[in-house]
Amino acid sequence: MRYRSATAADIEFFDEHGWIVVEDVIDPDDLVRLQERCDEIVANKETMAFDWAWAAGQDRSEREFRILQASPSWRSHEFDDAPFRTWAIEFASALTGFPTEFWYDQFLAKPAGTSVPTNWHQDEGYWGRNLDGRGITCWMPFHDVDESSGCMHFIDKGHREGVLVHERPSEVQSDLLMCRPDESRAIACPIRIGSVTFHHSKTPHMTTANTTLPLRRVLTQHLRRQGSLGEGDHYPWKVYVDQFSGRTIVPERR
Repeated sequence: MRYRSATAADIEFFDEHGWIVVEDVIDPDDLVRLQERCDEIVANKETMAFDWAWAAGQDRSEREFRILQASPSWRSHEFDDAPFRTWAIEFASALTGFPTEFWYDQFLAKPAGTSVPTNWHQDEGYWGRNLDGRGITCWMPFHDVDESSGCMHFIDKGHREGVLVHERPSEVQSDLLMCRPDESRAIACPIRIGSVTFHHSKTPHMTTANTTLPLRRVLTQHLRRQGSLGEGDHYPWKVYVDQFSGRTIVPERR
């Protein structure tokens, strides 16, 4: 079934658990142009992407792009009406119970062998209090993914426990953040191409390193309640690192 609507069971599960897997819903043919755009980013990563796990003490020119991070929609409206986006907005609105809108996307790629895990974190830990309870993310792979290639993991029902304390890992100089949830409730979500996950903006989540695929490639679509403010009213741990200019920016805090 392609591009189906959310059911009452989907909505109940998401409300209870803070995440959901939606299987076999995206038509892979609708991802061809997106994949081409992301291939262009990979080919020009030095000027079009960040290394989200940029190692401490490493010169910018020596970045390994252990977690390549970019936005295929930056300064572009090419995918505004793409079926995978309009569907994600509709499905997210049903899950949350309020109308959502597209905010921004991220292409996240992990090379085999040199990639690293994306540590446990909550989206609101990055976004700040402006998005308190107002965000939801759709995570969509370009191929099958499992624990060996970097699939999504969630802390079950973690969205009910507020925003945890985050920190910047000492081994990176990017603006990557991490938190330390109770991992006894961690759920791994291997999925096939055409399937996606959604998670609440307070749900702790992580992905493992890629040790098998040549390049693990996914798109995250970050959605917010219609009319919401952007990032802001940040927590004490938040900084921005612009890898093009080398600037570290500390945002205004409360």
